[in-house]
Amino acid sequence: MNLSDRSAARLTWAFFALGLAISLFMVARSQVGGDQLNLLARGWLLADDGRWISYGNPMSTGGKAPGGITSLLVGLPLMVWRDHRAPTLVILLCHVLAYLILDRTLRRVFGPRERVLFAVLYWLNPWRMYFSAFLWNPNYLFLAGAVHLWACWTQRERARFLPSFVLGAGLLLAFQIHASFLLLAVSSVLLWWRRYFKPHWTGGFLGAGLAALPLIPWALDLMRQPAILTEADKGFLGRGLVYVFPLLRGLGYWFRYSSLAVSEKVLRFDFGDFLDPDAGARLGEGVSDATSALLPITLLLPLLANLWRWRKRLRRLPPEASDRTWLKGYVLWTFLAAIGVFALSPTTIMMWQALIVLHAAVLPLVLWTGVLARSRHAVRVSRGLWIYAAAEIALLLLIPLGSTHYRCAGHDGSDSFGLDLRHDHRMLHELHIHATCPLPVNRPGGWWPDVLPE
Repeated sequence: MNLSDRSAARLTWAFFALGLAISLFMVARSQVGGDQLNLLARGWLLADDGRWISYGNPMSTGGKAPGGITSLLVGLPLMVWRDHRAPTLVILLCHVLAYLILDRTLRRVFGPRERVLFAVLYWLNPWRMYFSAFLWNPNYLFLAGAVHLWACWTQRERARFLPSFVLGAGLLLAFQIHASFLLLAVSSVLLWWRRYFKPHWTGGFLGAGLAALPLIPWALDLMRQPAILTEADKGFLGRGLVYVFPLLRGLGYWFRYSSLAVSEKVLRFDFGDFLDPDAGARLGEGVSDATSALLPITLLLPLLANLWRWRKRLRRLPPEASDRTWLKGYVLWTFLAAIGVFALSPTTIMMWQALIVLHAAVLPLVLWTGVLARSRHAVRVSRGLWIYAAAEIALLLLIPLGSTHYRCAGHDGSDSFGLDLRHDHRMLHELHIHATCPLPVNRPGGWWPDVLPE
């Protein structure tokens, strides 16, 4: 990239501003489905009458997520603004903080031009953008991933109390939000074993202990309602090794996270909110077919980047290792931790279950492209980056106009996002859910949030 340091810095912040503006537009258009209603019901009960539900949403393996942290994350914003989008602004704030932490940490390794690459491949990443602006448990965890990298980086030479305290607290809070915290927990063990960071054990245990306080009401409720946990009996450990496909699916997401090959659900467009319903559906189908056919081509880039990284043999980090060598090792051991978790997972890995390590998944492509940009291929890399960024931005503009979680059109039963409710409820009106996209109510045999009184 033929950019001066000042121009590269300006371009980095221009990409940040663009991504933030698109995310705010997506927040305004975010929709409410079953998972969102389950979370909103917990927050609304806390904001409306002070009732704190001590457990989270139903998990893929059955049972309920331990701890009441989700009730706080949703309920506290609702005390300030009674709208279903209030907690979503907290999610967007988590994404902003995650990027700022990562950018500040990685600028010690990256030059100004690689910061531009990171802004394009992480901040404007369509996977991250899609999950930045609607309410869901995994969407909070980008911040936990960023904190993990920062805490390990700052302790690569010596143990420090504050980073270990924050890391311990982050892991325990992530545990209460989504089971994918295991990806960070296992990678922490491997990185410590291979001497990539030196934890301050007192700080780590104190942080974990403080973050575990919301588990106390959960433990008390568990003694009264064992079904909160005993229902968690789906699948079995090692399923990925036995059936292989779940493991390969998880690995596929590692590569896809640093490409434009987003999920088919993201590319299920319908522009009926802005056009005639029939015309909007037909246009959406055409755009879906085109993007589904073309975007997987970009998978070639992360595949090549990861192959480039894996040429190096595994070893402990030597004392004289450079910052760049440390970062490459961080990526590699995080990847190996992901393989272990995917192999042992009792369920098939879904697209959201590894988002917590998306920051690590995009780094091989940033590092590899940065090397090419300093070689005789610099001109071609620069042109390719602009083409990639243009395609990425075009996709990001399509998502809030017609993608599943950001449109009302097609959610009337013709789309899997549709939801029939057994009853109407005051919460649906107070949080402007009906005003955003009316949900069908008073349907016999319909669905209902698990904690909301009928």
